Amino acid sequence: MTRMWVDPHDGLTALFNTVTRRSWRWECQGYYEVDRAALERWLRGEPEVEDEADRAWVTYIRTLTQAGIPFERVRMQPEPPTDYIRWMLDTTTRNIEAGEDIRWITESRARELGMPTYDFYLFDDSRLAILHFDADALLTGVEVIDDGDVVDQHRQLRDRVWPHAVLHSEYVR
Repeated sequence: MTRMWVDPHDGLTALFNTVTRRSWRWECQGYYEVDRAALERWLRGEPEVEDEADRAWVTYIRTLTQAGIPFERVRMQPEPPTDYIRWMLDTTTRNIEAGEDIRWITESRARELGMPTYDFYLFDDSRLAILHFDADALLTGVEVIDDGDVVDQHRQLRDRVWPHAVLHSEYVR
């Protein structure tokens, strides 16, 4: 079993660049500090500003999509929805248009299904990246695991929640 910690920015980017078949993410924090400025602009009614990181992500997703590699994500919605979640629901269109398959599930349903309280990625169904955040919702570390049993447990979590998650386009209606 290999367990290693990688830099939360460069290391995670390097992992994205290794994907050849499929990426999947469980996203359940309800707020990510990295998005604070965009959220505050949205709350003030200002237009969305696409920064370099946003453009890079959309380009990455388009590249995957053009290569026939899916990027799927399930976002958990706290109940009641926070301003952050309302912002995400309102601004996810760009990701969808680039090719991301984003789905939503309520927190209560996710808990019924036994989903974890931490975010993770599955890369090519063979590597797991568990994301660690501090009390201020800043990403502080990425734990990469390739142990078959641990990866399999997380594939089972994905396969359990995916059929219950609602497509973004249906969820926002």
